[in-house]
Amino acid sequence: MRACKTICLFLLGAWVCAIPLDVWSKSKDKEPKVTELLQPANDMMSEASAAYIDGKAKEAIEGYRKALAELVRLERENPARATSSEFAPVLFRKALCETEIDRIMLEEMNATARTVAVTDTSTLAAKRAARKKEAETNNLPEVAVKLAPKKGEVPEPASDATADGKKETGKPVNIRSELEWAKDMLSVDRFDEVEASLIKVLKQDPENVDARLLMALSNVQQGKHRDALVVLDDLLQDVPDDESVLLLAAGCYAASGGYSRAMTTLDKALKVNPKRPDSYLNMAWLLLEMTPGKLDEPEMYYRQAVKLGGARDRDLERRLGIRPE
Repeated sequence: MRACKTICLFLLGAWVCAIPLDVWSKSKDKEPKVTELLQPANDMMSEASAAYIDGKAKEAIEGYRKALAELVRLERENPARATSSEFAPVLFRKALCETEIDRIMLEEMNATARTVAVTDTSTLAAKRAARKKEAETNNLPEVAVKLAPKKGEVPEPASDATADGKKETGKPVNIRSELEWAKDMLSVDRFDEVEASLIKVLKQDPENVDARLLMALSNVQQGKHRDALVVLDDLLQDVPDDESVLLLAAGCYAASGGYSRAMTTLDKALKVNPKRPDSYLNMAWLLLEMTPGKLDEPEMYYRQAVKLGGARDRDLERRLGIRPE
């Protein structure tokens, strides 16, 4: 019996030894899956995305460039597989890296241009002067026509003189021009000039919706959410179905901790215009802020926003656990 076992083991060993060496080498040198090859590039892209979300644009660009170099290396070292459908994920990631690099660089260029604009508003001033000239050309100046006094009558005193003897032109404010200037100044954070222009408008037209909304927006950009809400609450009494007012008010309520009022206001904005993606995107952020552990409902609102044409929000996607497609 023992001899039989010995013979069997000997035959088994002989059979194993008889297997050609190329079979062993093929098994050992089996090509890795594309998913395995992509792992380093995926890690680099994730790090680049995180750097961008943290506001580190240069690190993000560098990370995407490293990922792109890694993907190019994969193509170069696997020429036979690179032309097959198997390597489609590699091509997709290459295109994504290139797109992200261009997008971040463009954002940085715009930010730099905006920083310059904050200190030099000569271009905006020239634009305002051109608008003013155009308005003066299109509108004839108002001329006060007075009849000459009859013989023996005492002429009336000029109406453009105030009690202190100073002349007051009484020239009406060009509301459109002042609102455009306020928008220009708001874009470069010149809040004092924004307020000055808007006050001129509101003195002439206290109910002007655009001027009041811009005043609220100026307060929001300065972080004065409670001051903005004073204006917005008043606006909602006059224009309760204005989408822009509703969205800005919802944001202010949320920033002030009034999540319930923010949700009610967003619900109303959704009813006013069910096809506006901004409302769905804001609702996604609000729900995520209120209940960070529950992702289903925020994701539903976010996907609806994108479906309606809204821009993708990388930070929100990261928090919702949505992987780049």
